Amino acid sequence: MWAPAELLEREGFPLGMEFGLRYPGNPCPTGIHDADVSAALAAGLILRPLRETLADTWAWLRREGDPAPRSDTPSPAQWFDPAQEQHVLELVRPRRTS
Repeated sequence: MWAPAELLEREGFPLGMEFGLRYPGNPCPTGIHDADVSAALAAGLILRPLRETLADTWAWLRREGDPAPRSDTPSPAQWFDPAQEQHVLELVRPRRTS
């Protein structure tokens, strides 16, 4: 479900890597590799070759070192209050007219 950045900011959802991907009926975040990216591809996402990504990541790790997780990073199960998330989903869901 796409949500405008302004809405997420207004509702107190930080933007960035801490935003978990979730599926209906599963209150815990899932991994990014479980996501259906067809909407992003349709919107113009361009993927680069895996070999290039791995080479750049390896070079970064050799140069910078493997960064330790921040001590204040919450566990994925604590990222967002499910009721707050449901509220935002209701704000972005198309309204049905009868």
